[in-house]
Amino acid sequence: GDTIFLEGSSADRAYIIESGYVEIFVGTGEDSLQLNVLGPGDIFGEMGIIDAAPRSASAKALCPLRQPEAGQRRAAEGRV
Repeated sequence: GDTIFLEGSSADRAYIIESGYVEIFVGTGEDSLQLNVLGPGDIFGEMGIIDAAPRSASAKALCPLRQPEAGQRRAAEGRV
């Protein structure tokens, strides 16, 4: 699937999954470790906004998905 963001990249938005599934993982290739699989209604990518730190994990789509982005301002206002 398509990569949404990579571990270590800057975090400027969070995502809400409307449809489809996203794998959250750390590492690369054979050394990667799946942390979670998220689906409709789940929010991901918010920790980088909250912590103002680089992404702690990578995210990739496991199938076609729809996920509106929630930028820093919307997340801070609680409208994610």
